[in-house]
Amino acid sequence: MSEYKLTVFTPTYNRAYSLPRLYNSLLGQCHSRDFEWLIIDDASTDETPELVKKWIDTGNIDINYIRLEKNGGKPRAINEAVKKAKSQFLFIVDSDDYLADGTISFILDKTGPILHKNDILGIGMLQGTKDGIPFKKPKFTGYVDATNLQRNEYGIDIDCNEVYKVSILRSYTFEVWPGENFTPEETVLNAMALDGYKIRWYARVGVISEYQSDGLTKGSWNLQKRNPMGYAILYNSKLRYQRGFLLRFKSAAQMVAQVLLGGSLSYLKRSNDHFITTIAFPYGFAIYLRRLWQYRSR
Repeated sequence: MSEYKLTVFTPTYNRAYSLPRLYNSLLGQCHSRDFEWLIIDDASTDETPELVKKWIDTGNIDINYIRLEKNGGKPRAINEAVKKAKSQFLFIVDSDDYLADGTISFILDKTGPILHKNDILGIGMLQGTKDGIPFKKPKFTGYVDATNLQRNEYGIDIDCNEVYKVSILRSYTFEVWPGENFTPEETVLNAMALDGYKIRWYARVGVISEYQSDGLTKGSWNLQKRNPMGYAILYNSKLRYQRGFLLRFKSAAQMVAQVLLGGSLSYLKRSNDHFITTIAFPYGFAIYLRRLWQYRSR
C-alpha cells in the first residue's frame, strides 16, 4: 500500500534562489497530506540543504530530501526518484517552476480514472504563464489520449509536465553514458510510446515556467557539447521509429558525429539500422568536423 496518493518530484542543483517559489505554491495546494515532495539534490554547493531542512522542521508538507554526494545530472536523479517514490504516481516539476492553483487537486481527480487503464501511462498538463495562458495553444479541448510520438499532431510538441505511473516507469530507466550527466528525456518517453503507452493530455496549465539562464532548456548547446554520447543515444533511438529515408539518414549521420565527438566509435555496433549508419558515415564525419569548429569558436 502506497503511503501517498502522489509524489511531486523535483531534481535540483544550486537552485536555493528559486525553490521557495515552488515550496510556496505547494503550500497553497489543497490535500497537502495526500502528497510527498521528493527533492533530489544533485550535490548542490549553495544553501539548498539548509533551506530544505528549515522546511522539513516546519512540517507544513511532507518532504523526502535526498542529497547526492556527486553531481550526476537530471536523468540519474529521475532514475533515483522512481526507486524512492512512496506513491503510485510521480509528478516531475523542475526547480525553476511552480504550480498553478489547484494543480494537485486536479491531478488527484484525473489520475483515479486511469489507474487501471493498462495503456495509459499517466496524465499531462501544459506549461504557461502565471495568468494561466499556455505557451502554445493545443489543437484540442478537454483531453486527448496520445503517445509521446503523437504530440505534434495535437499541438503539444513543447515542454509540458507529466504525471506518470511509477510501476511503469520502473521498467524504463535512463541510460546515461559514463562520464556524462545527460541523455534527453525523449529517449525514454518514445521507448514507452513504441510499446503502446499513451498519456492523457489535458488542455490545462498546471505548471508556471520562468526559464532560468542556467536551465537545461536555454543551455541546450552546451548540453550537446558536454554530453555527446547522450545525444548519440537519442539519435540512435530515433532510428527505431522514424519513417522515410532522409529523416533516418540525418539521424544516423548525427549519431556518427556524436560518437566521434564522444570518442566511442564502438557504440555504432548498437545502431538500430546498420545499413543506413554505414552509408551515412562520411556525412557524419563532415558534421563532426564542423561541430569541432563550432565548439572551438564559441
